[in-house]
Amino acid sequence: MVAAIVADMPEATEVDASAAAADERPDATEPARSVASGWRESARAGLVTWAAGLLLYAVTTYVAWLPVQDLPAKAGNPPTGLGGALDAWNRWDVAWYLPIADTGYQPDPLRAAFFPLYPMLVRAVRTVTTLTTFHAAMLVSVLACLAALILLHRLATELLDAEHGRRAAFYLLAFPTGLYLVAAYNESLFLALSVGALYCMRRGRWWYAGLLCGLAGATRLTGLLLGLAFGYEYLRRRDWSVRRVRWDVLAALLVPAGVVLFALHLHRVLGNATAFLDAQKHWFRDGYQAPWTTYREVVRLISEGTMSHPDTVRNTVNLVTSVGSLVLLALAVVGPWKLGRGGHYLIAFALPAMLLPVVNPVHNYYPLASVWRYFLECVPAFLVLARMGGSRTFDRIYPVAAIGLQGVMVVTFVQNNFVG
Repeated sequence: MVAAIVADMPEATEVDASAAAADERPDATEPARSVASGWRESARAGLVTWAAGLLLYAVTTYVAWLPVQDLPAKAGNPPTGLGGALDAWNRWDVAWYLPIADTGYQPDPLRAAFFPLYPMLVRAVRTVTTLTTFHAAMLVSVLACLAALILLHRLATELLDAEHGRRAAFYLLAFPTGLYLVAAYNESLFLALSVGALYCMRRGRWWYAGLLCGLAGATRLTGLLLGLAFGYEYLRRRDWSVRRVRWDVLAALLVPAGVVLFALHLHRVLGNATAFLDAQKHWFRDGYQAPWTTYREVVRLISEGTMSHPDTVRNTVNLVTSVGSLVLLALAVVGPWKLGRGGHYLIAFALPAMLLPVVNPVHNYYPLASVWRYFLECVPAFLVLARMGGSRTFDRIYPVAAIGLQGVMVVTFVQNNFVG
């Protein structure tokens, strides 16, 4: 298969020229008509991908209860109607977000592990509509998913071209854990804010970028890492010269604003500004270690388990995903699918984001828990995959494999089994 992909690959000079062109494009000098046309194209591409995904999720949710096997009691009854199909997605971490949206961070301090922007939006939607809290959460996630797809298409199109943008958005939603982009989790909101911030950095809109970084930080602690991308791209655009730094660098002060405001709120309501860090101990994230130590521990757990055991499967999948993300990030810098200098700032965010769960693992039988889900935020990896999709062989194999596996994940999730 590798040989076939390489055989279909564009000539190296063509790829390099495309990456170089992305570096040379002006940031904000295009005519307004051209910019508007580009956004319309991204809106169409994102909307088509989003609608197709929702249709597949709906079909798979109903198929999950086909009488082909004896289902465990916790799988529940087959859904009836749209409301029943939606309720089948009320699983796992959703049970944390909904109480926060309803009553805030009291009386359970463990709620502090879940950052506030997503439940705040859920509460706002519930307040202005007749929706239940859960249905409001689903609506926020579904709309944030659409925004993320549109923004990713626009970013990939400007860095590469429209065809790569289409593939990047499609490959993202097709990824096996893409279901979390429409589930009542904060994943799609965080991705939309992150990609929006990264896009504004590329355009040199530093205040907008800083604001979106701050909002991303109010969604997940990982949002702080966007500051690395901000600093890298800001200095790169000034040829790494301190003398060329201007007053707009102060926009970087907005990056930690979301986390700081959350800490102040927790201090007021719980008397502990760092409760969001302390709460992580409940999920066995209570210490840091070298990444190779974590990888060694995961390999040991895999070797001592049986391949049919769910924990062994999860450890294997997350280990492959973690290592695979590092390989894709390396390919974003060197090789035939590299993104060019204009895409390096994306790696400044994605690399530490993917290493964070490795250096701060879950200290139990499942060290790399949820890495498979966190991969959705690894934007440059999907751009590299989009480049690889220039091969007809890869473009046929990846969607079939990814969508098929995601179908299994959706069935597993709605039947109330853990995925990630």
